[in-house]
Parts: sequence; structure tokens; C-alpha cells
Amino acid sequence: MEKKVINTGIFERPFMDSKVMTEKMSVKEKILGYLVGPFGVLALMAVVNQLAELYYTEIFYIDRIFGVGTYLVMSWVTKIISMLAGLGVAYLVEHTESRQGKIRPYILIGELICAVSAFFMFAIPDFKDSLKLVWVYAFNILYNGIGITMFNLRTNMMSLGSRDQNDRNQVNLLDRISAFLLVGTAVTLVVGSVLYYTFLHGYPKENWLMLIGIVALISVPLSVINYFYTYERVTVDAEEIEGSIYNREEVPVWTRVKQLFKSRYWTLAFILGLINMIVSNLQGYNLNTNFCTVILGATAGNNYNLFYTIASGLPLGMGILIIYPMSKKLTIRKTTMIFSVISVIGCVMGLMVKNAFWPAVASFFVYNLGTLANVYILNALIYSTNDDVEYRYNFRPEGTVALAVTVALSTVISGAFAGVYETGLSYFGYMPLAGTDQPAGVINWLYFIRYIVPIVQCIFTFVILFFLDIEKKLPQMQQEILERKNK
Repeated sequence: MEKKVINTGIFERPFMDSKVMTEKMSVKEKILGYLVGPFGVLALMAVVNQLAELYYTEIFYIDRIFGVGTYLVMSWVTKIISMLAGLGVAYLVEHTESRQGKIRPYILIGELICAVSAFFMFAIPDFKDSLKLVWVYAFNILYNGIGITMFNLRTNMMSLGSRDQNDRNQVNLLDRISAFLLVGTAVTLVVGSVLYYTFLHGYPKENWLMLIGIVALISVPLSVINYFYTYERVTVDAEEIEGSIYNREEVPVWTRVKQLFKSRYWTLAFILGLINMIVSNLQGYNLNTNFCTVILGATAGNNYNLFYTIASGLPLGMGILIIYPMSKKLTIRKTTMIFSVISVIGCVMGLMVKNAFWPAVASFFVYNLGTLANVYILNALIYSTNDDVEYRYNFRPEGTVALAVTVALSTVISGAFAGVYETGLSYFGYMPLAGTDQPAGVINWLYFIRYIVPIVQCIFTFVILFFLDIEKKLPQMQQEILERKNK
């Protein structure tokens, strides 16, 4: 008999039911479930991403105590654990039968794990050095490997919450606003450009712990809102479709994996996502801070980092007004191709103006203007390729072990680039307190990561999107899927 998970216990109680169990998505669901709810953990992730490496180099001195490369090795180990955790969570999802759905319970569990483990990544007891390293490893693995893995299931809600592509586009936009506009500008601006220089850099660890503790605490009630104001409509529909993943038909995992890659659209989306993951890992979390300090001469007194961060956030604010209407008129695919060209122009401008501050800010503004489509609307196109899999092979990929295998594959490939940026700085002789007085290798490395890597990324994106023309075929796919249900 097949073993079931979460088919008893607290998630089977009526008081844990979603507050939005309507046939169609409501405005309240879209706002609370996809804009407000995720903000807590997204903000926590932004703070941890910005401060973890800085904390381990300025407060804990991990590489100084345990040797150069310790942080890099920990990053790799965490990636491996995350990959294995992804497979484990997918197994749980496939074997879950809950009145709350297959995804939502794990998102809430992951959010609560993130809140606790993020704080203890920084709150390191005064043990002997070996035990301190064990502590750091344990909570980094718990946070990144378990908590974030479960929280990232929330991306499935954008395709499982509704079959209506317009609703999907809207909730994806709201999620991106929460993740990039509110978190990427407000949180990053305050933490990276203000608090780091006035409250953290050069201050005792208690200041760091206070900040991370406050953000972790705030994330908890917002996580509860996120849980209660989402609903898995497509999960309910799929239970009634012959051959769906919710059917008891046993299909080998590798058969499902091969079916994923037999979908041309899904494969193109996989490659596109892999490229974005590689670039994200390669650029590190403190590129802006390092670039401003080393190349542009930012200090606590001249506010250069503040202006540079505004140049990245201002286009994101403008994007709300222009990117969604433009994508409705031109399609997501064509809009993203156009904006990829704009990003390349911004990078070329940056290479031309070098370290001239205001021209560098202008070039960074143009580059970030070009990322609007990638930030706000591209995910909706990527998630729609799951419909192509369902159309061809009668199963939804979301939450399956087959999909987790492909995520593990992309994690292994992109994970090789995690920590490379920081290691490159160390290799070329980066000196944290030297400002602009750095070796030539450090300066060239920063230019390469800042401008050359995004140019290559944009070229690949443009070419892939040229062939990813699923939008014009999606209405017919959706119609045939629903006809199967109604037979």
C-alpha cells in the first residue's frame, strides 16, 4: 500500500483551510497571497544573502580561522544538501494527500524553518572553534538546504493557483514586485547602503544579531498570511484528469524525466533557468557593494553606494507601469527579447565609462531597465511550459520527483559557480579595508563579473526566447486539457 504523508494531523483540521477556496482568484488572494505574504521570508532571504558572507568575513573570520576556501567549501556542501533535500521534499509532495493541497503545507513549514535557522546562522555560541564550524554548517544547511528548498515550492503556486493565464501573469507580477521592488529596493537599499555603513560595518556582532532577529520575527506572521491566502485549484482539477500525477498510476521517475526533456518548450525553459542560476551564483551577493567600493570609491561619507543602489531600484519602480501592459500587447517573449538588448547596451556603456561615477550610475540604470522583463514577467512564461508537459504527457510536473531530479541537475551545474566570485576576489588579493587601492586583478575581475557576464547572459536569453513561442499555442493546449477533464 502506498504510504501517504500529511493525511492526518494539524493540516487536516478545518481551521487550517485556505480562506480563498473560490473557483476564481480574487483580488484579496492575489494581494495577500502573492504580494504581502511572501514578503517576510523574501526580505529575510535578502538580508541573509547580503550579510552572511560579510558576517563570516568581518565578524566570524571563517576563512582566517579555518583557512582560505572554507566559505567556498561550505557553499558547495550546502548546494549538495539542497539538491538532496529537493529530491526528498519532492518525494513527500508526491506522497502527500492533504485537504490543504500538496504544496501549501510544505511552504509554511519551510518559512518557519527559515525564520529560526537564519537567526542561528549568525548567533554562534562561544564554543571551541571546531564546534563553532559544526554549528555554522548545521544552520546553513538547515536554512539553505531545508527551509529555502521548501519555501521555493511557492513558485509552483503561480501555475497551480489557476489555469487562467492572465491570473498567472498577474500573480507572477505581484510576486516579482514583492521579491524585487519591495525587497530588492527597500530592503537592499536600507541594509546594503545605509545600515551596513552606519550600524554593521565596524560594529559588534550584537548589532548584526538584532537586525537579523527583527527581520526573522516579522517574517512569521507574514508567512501565516501567505499560507491562508493561497489555494491549489489546479491540484483539485488534476485529481480528476486521467493519467495525472495525482492518479495512482505508477510511472518510473526516469520515464517522467525523459518526458520533461521531450517537451521542447519545457527544455528551453530549463536551459534559460539554468543560465540565470549560473549567473546568479557567479555574481555573488555583494557585487554592488564591492564594485562601488573598489571601482567607484564609495565610502560612508559620499553615499555613492546609495545612489548606485537607487539606479538599480528606480527602473524596477518604473517597470510596474510599463512592463505588464507592454507584455500584454507584444507577448512576454518579444518584450523580454527587446529588453535583453537594452541590458547589453547598458553593460557596453559601463565598459566605456570605466570608473567615472555618474556615467557608471547612468549605465547601471540602463542595464537594470533592461532587466525589467526578466524580473517581472519572464517567470510566467517559464511556468507555462508545465502546461505543455501536461498537454503532451498528462501529468503536472510541479512538486514531482521527476522535476526535482532536473532541479538537482541544474543545482549541480550552477552550484559549481557558487562562491566563485568571492574566491576570485581572494585569489586576486582583495583587501576589505583598502578601498580603491586594490590589485589590478581585483579590478579586472569586478569588471568581468559586472559587465561581461550579463552580456553573455542576455545573448543566450535572446536566442532561446526566439524559439520559445508557447504563448500563441497555450489557449489551444488549455482547452484540450479541460476537455479531457470534462469527458
